[in-house]
Amino acid sequence: MNNVLLRRQSQPGRHRPAAERFGFTMVEMLVVITILLLLMSITIYSVNYARDSERVSGAAGKVQSFLSGARDRAIYNRKPIGVRFFLDSDDDPGAGTGQRRTVSAMYYIDPGQLWSDGAVRLHRWDPDFNGRTNFPSSGNNPDINGDGVPDNPGLIWMVAGLKENKWWELKRRGLLVDGIRIRIPAGPTGTWYTVDTRFIDITAPPPLTQYLVLQIPYADPGDTDVRRSDAFELGGPENYELELPASILPNEPALMPDGVVIDLDGSRLPLAWRPSALNGANFSQFMDIVFSPRGNVIGAPASAGVIHLYVCDQIDATILKDEYISHLPGATLVARLVDFETKVRSGVGNFVPADEIDSGVVANSWNSGLSDPGEPFLPKDRRLVTLFTQTGSITVNMINPTDVFDPFDLDGDST
Repeated sequence: MNNVLLRRQSQPGRHRPAAERFGFTMVEMLVVITILLLLMSITIYSVNYARDSERVSGAAGKVQSFLSGARDRAIYNRKPIGVRFFLDSDDDPGAGTGQRRTVSAMYYIDPGQLWSDGAVRLHRWDPDFNGRTNFPSSGNNPDINGDGVPDNPGLIWMVAGLKENKWWELKRRGLLVDGIRIRIPAGPTGTWYTVDTRFIDITAPPPLTQYLVLQIPYADPGDTDVRRSDAFELGGPENYELELPASILPNEPALMPDGVVIDLDGSRLPLAWRPSALNGANFSQFMDIVFSPRGNVIGAPASAGVIHLYVCDQIDATILKDEYISHLPGATLVARLVDFETKVRSGVGNFVPADEIDSGVVANSWNSGLSDPGEPFLPKDRRLVTLFTQTGSITVNMINPTDVFDPFDLDGDST
């Protein structure tokens, strides 16, 4: 009995195993969640950045391919084919400009025909139609073409046509519009001029004489006394050609990706497309690029040499512009837009912002509402589609907006 007790006492002790762990501590869970949230944020940011870059670069490639398609069709069909850029109906419902200043749709077009019915007479500036040149009594010349610069009324600005020219009927049908071109005299020896139709009133019966206004004066000053509006006694040009608007070909429009536009204020465009006070500071409704069967650009845009189309994010194309224009001097929106356009035309440059716009640098200036002081406003990706009109070649390039490309000092560094 004692031996049994001794053996039991000599046996090694049995210890209860420690409790097993089935989860994480609170600290470990918080660390894991923090890491997951950080990775998720980085992933979402990277995806959004890549999508923004792809949207803009894809849109630029779409513009390039659409222009190239028109060029190829013109060469293949051995007839001129073009592309028309349509102004957006409204940049942004909350935009301060309230104007149409971007493009997000394109159509293929068949160039318009020439109209040459009747004959013309050339006149100096005579808005009263009394046969006398209208020299202002105050000595301040009028701004005839709406470019903000006084013009000489003693030059030839008006083209008169009789009822048989049928200009009134053309305007009533929507075929004679501001911005179309007239060649005087007709044929290859003539010169093209852009016209506006302010003196043709389709709400009244057609008058015996109808007038078009040239946007630049006629090359010949005439041979009569400068006080007479009729510029030529004998031998003046009588034949002409009006280039009627193009017709849209039966195709679906090419639309830019959602949220991407061609910003016309950041683009280099033919002068005839640009705004003026006469059209309410709007861009032309007939922004047409037409390719010849040889592949080069013909018509008014050909003289531009190079056309740059600035493709960017829609928000960047509106919010910066609205902030800038709203702080320009001018009692009305049109006055501020004309001032803005004058800056562009005077060589200040196009509206292309820098990569970072620090609103804190100019906290009391135009862009104070873009972001909190010290927090830079960062424009998204952008591209430049370049068309060389003499050859018809089209390229897409990235933009490196240093101060050279920031003529409006959007970054606020005063340089």
